[in-house]
Amino acid sequence: MLNLNDKKAQIDDILDRMAEGLQLGDARYDRMKQHYEAVKNWIEKDEKFFKPFNYEVYPHGSVRILTTVKPIGSDEFDLDIALHLKTNHAAHTPQKIYQELKRRLMEHETYKGMLETKKRCLRLNYSGDFHMDVLPGIQEYEWDEDRLCVPDRELGTWVSSNPRGYAKWFIDRANTVKVSLLEKAIRAENLPADNFRFKKPLQRAVQLIKRYRDIYFQDDDTYKTSSIILTTIAGIYYTGQESIFDTVEGIINQIQSNVSRLPHRIKILNPVNAQEDFTDKWDSEPAYYEAFKAFAVHLYNEWQELKRENGVLNEGRILKGLFGEDNFINAQRAQTELLESYRNRRDLGVNRETGNFVKASTAASTAIKTNTFYGEKKVFRK
Repeated sequence: MLNLNDKKAQIDDILDRMAEGLQLGDARYDRMKQHYEAVKNWIEKDEKFFKPFNYEVYPHGSVRILTTVKPIGSDEFDLDIALHLKTNHAAHTPQKIYQELKRRLMEHETYKGMLETKKRCLRLNYSGDFHMDVLPGIQEYEWDEDRLCVPDRELGTWVSSNPRGYAKWFIDRANTVKVSLLEKAIRAENLPADNFRFKKPLQRAVQLIKRYRDIYFQDDDTYKTSSIILTTIAGIYYTGQESIFDTVEGIINQIQSNVSRLPHRIKILNPVNAQEDFTDKWDSEPAYYEAFKAFAVHLYNEWQELKRENGVLNEGRILKGLFGEDNFINAQRAQTELLESYRNRRDLGVNRETGNFVKASTAASTAIKTNTFYGEKKVFRK
C-alpha cells in the first residue's frame, strides 16, 4: 500500500503497521467484550434499584475512539464503561448512585472479590489481563443526551462529565482529513482496499505517542503522563495532516513550541467541558509537568533526527527506540512481504544514495533482481 517513489509513504506504511501491531489482539478484545456484556446484564437484572430506570451502559475512552494500545509487560489494559441513567439527578444524591452500583456488584459471587472502589468509578480487576472501570452517572440535562453528572466520592458532590461527547469530539477531529496518504497510495497502486484498516492519521498518531510514553516511563512511572492528556493534546493540536508522520510531527512541534515559549505550564482543558482541567494535578504536583516536558523534548529531538536523510538503518534504530524493537521488526517484516511482491514483478529498486526502496525505473536507482533459491536461476527439468 505504498508509492515506491514517495519516502513519506514508505515511512507512513511502517508507522501504520506498528500502530496496527499495538492494538489489542482479537482474543483479548473478545474476552473484554464478553465480560462487559456480563456486567451489563448483571446490572440490568437488578430489582432493587436500577431496573425501573431508563439507562444505557456503553464503553468510552480508547476503546470507543479506536486508539487502544497493548500494555507492556505485566501492565493491564483498562476498559472504561459508563452507566448512564436517564432521570433527574436532583432526585438522587451522588452517594446513593455510587453505593447502589457498589451494592449490585457486591451481590455477584465473582465480582465482589474483584471490586475496588475509586474516586468516581468502581473497578473490577481481571487479574493479569485488564480492569474494567464502571462510571455511574445521571444525565445532566434532558436536552443533551451526552452530558452526565457523576459522583465524586471524596467530595460528596456531583461533577459534570461528558465521556460520550468527548469521543464524538475526537472522532470529528480525526475525520478532518477525508482521505489519508495511505488511502491514496492504495488507489495509486490499485491494491485491494481490505489490505488497509482505514484508521485516520490522528488515531494512529495517538497510538504511537502512547506507546512511546509507555517505553519512556517504563523504568519509573511515578509521574507518567496520562492517556487522556496525550489524546486531548493530539486532538487539539491536529491540523488535518494526511500522513501519520506529519501528524505526529505537527503535534510534537506544537507541544515543543508551547512548552518552551509559555512562562507558565500549558493547560489542557476538556474540549467538551471547559470547566474541567485535565492537567490540574500539574499545579499541586509540579513533578508531573516536569516529567511531561522531559518526555516531550526527547520525542521532539528523536523526531528531528528521524527527518534527516540518514538512511534506513539509522531510521530503523530511531523507530525501535521510540516504539519498541519487536514492534518495528514485525512492521518491517510485513512491509518486506509487500515489497517482495514488487520485486517478483521486477518493479523494485534501491536508491544508491539513501538506501530507500524506489521503483526500478527511478534515476539513481539500482534494480533488485528477482529472488531465486540461493540466488541461482531456477531450472525445472522433466
